[in-house]
Amino acid sequence: MVIFYNLKGVVLDLDGTLINSLKVYDEVHKEVLGKYGINLDGSLDNFGMPLEEIIYNIIRKYNLSISIEDLKKEFENIIVNEYIEKIKFNPGAKQILNYFKDKKYKMAIFTSNTRRLTIEILKHLHIDNLFDFIITSDDVKQTKPDPEGYIKIVREFSLLPNEILAIEDSIYGVIAAKRAGINVIGVASGVNKKRELLSAGATMVFKNLKELYDYLIKEDNKNDQNNN
Repeated sequence: MVIFYNLKGVVLDLDGTLINSLKVYDEVHKEVLGKYGINLDGSLDNFGMPLEEIIYNIIRKYNLSISIEDLKKEFENIIVNEYIEKIKFNPGAKQILNYFKDKKYKMAIFTSNTRRLTIEILKHLHIDNLFDFIITSDDVKQTKPDPEGYIKIVREFSLLPNEILAIEDSIYGVIAAKRAGINVIGVASGVNKKRELLSAGATMVFKNLKELYDYLIKEDNKNDQNNN
């Protein structure tokens, strides 16, 4: 397919795409809010937003007398100290990372998470040295769906946007990549469903990274047969 032609760089979202962290964060939100006498019934339904924006919405909704920064630190501390062992790779994540590494693509993470939490998670998963570039919500003035982070990655990679592929699980991420002129593959393993990702502009959507990996291997085998 044309989006894989002349591919030299890949940008991956973290939460919901590479890792199963969304449900873990939901548990943490419930634990923290419980300390303030708030019984959260169901999900906050804020996934895809930066942590700071989620916390701002929580403070406003529940009229909490705590600063955004203090509540953010409380969330981060609980995740790092109590919940990080629950964060695992999504199906196919290890395979797809090794695939891109073997292809010698430049690799980046672009996440709406904070830098501290991102680095702690990458260290926990032993992939903190795998990426050429990491962009978090702390590194941009406007995070997804704004394209600022993707534009920074294009410049850092010294590549053309059409030489880069983004992989996202949310419509925010898909829109951000498209606005930067980057082709996007969606994975329906996190925030949004297939039809939502396609409507936002994803070129293709897979159930998860395992399905994407299987597709890429199949395409490689076809190309090898055609070249023989």
